[in-house]
Amino acid sequence: MFSMFVILNNLSVLEAGAYAHLKEVSTLPFSVKAACHKAPDSRQFYLFMQGASMSKKENKKIDEREICENILSDALNSLVEHIATSSDDPRTAGAAYMAGDGDTYLKELRDHIRQSIIQHEKELWDQTRKRPFDRMLVKRFSHLFPSEGELGKEENQLSRRILPGFFTAMEMMAGRELFEQCQMACKTLVKLRKKEQGQDFLWRDFYDEDTPNELVNDAFAVIVPHFSDFEKRSKWLINLINTHLAPSDDYAFEGDTVSEWHMDEASLHLLLNSLFATFRERLATTAGREIVVQRYGIKASRALEDVLSSIEAGK
Repeated sequence: MFSMFVILNNLSVLEAGAYAHLKEVSTLPFSVKAACHKAPDSRQFYLFMQGASMSKKENKKIDEREICENILSDALNSLVEHIATSSDDPRTAGAAYMAGDGDTYLKELRDHIRQSIIQHEKELWDQTRKRPFDRMLVKRFSHLFPSEGELGKEENQLSRRILPGFFTAMEMMAGRELFEQCQMACKTLVKLRKKEQGQDFLWRDFYDEDTPNELVNDAFAVIVPHFSDFEKRSKWLINLINTHLAPSDDYAFEGDTVSEWHMDEASLHLLLNSLFATFRERLATTAGREIVVQRYGIKASRALEDVLSSIEAGK
């Protein structure tokens, strides 16, 4: 059995006029300025990506994980049979097996493990499409996610394990009702685009649209009062995200260090810097500052500037 171990180890809170050009999209009943001036109640509500079960009418998709289990089972049975029928001692027989059939099984297993990882990631992101506002939020910092096997090998990285805690924090700061209204507004817009574009609909095009991006900006403008005590809020975020980290197995493809990864001050700075980057760009110009003040009010505008200053000081 020694040889087998080798195998196993090898917001929208826009006012009515904001959606005038999109008659099909329902506006939310809140005034963004009012929401910015009053921090919403904090409620803990665990939000994570959950996909709908496959319909019985749909064709069953190939499950790479099941294939891996079958390959491993066949390899084990073959190894046991080879050792049992060999005249050599078990270690010698096992080594001979690994040099022949075992090596073939190993190569096949590696290939399907990789396909299984890719399939798992796709399933997770497909589930996120059920909540397009979540997807828009994550797009703000998805460039910090590592490629396959690259976690810990470069600087300025975030593990996808932060997602459950990130969504929980966003809803607690924005309030469940407002957060769900943003979800519904974004869903409505996605449905509209899919109806208009059909098979030509692409998420990368949707990411670049003004309306869903303003929806995200509005959400951040609403939660910014929670950062009045930046240090206290930062510690709260680090603790919340670390206590809601996704299982490391869900993102094992990120690299060998995924199980050890956790949120710290440096990684939180990366996250906040990306989330508020749009406001930094706007507030850097007189025209952009006027847009922010007109949309959110002077109080929220100053609060945003304070947050950006705190982020800058943390570099």
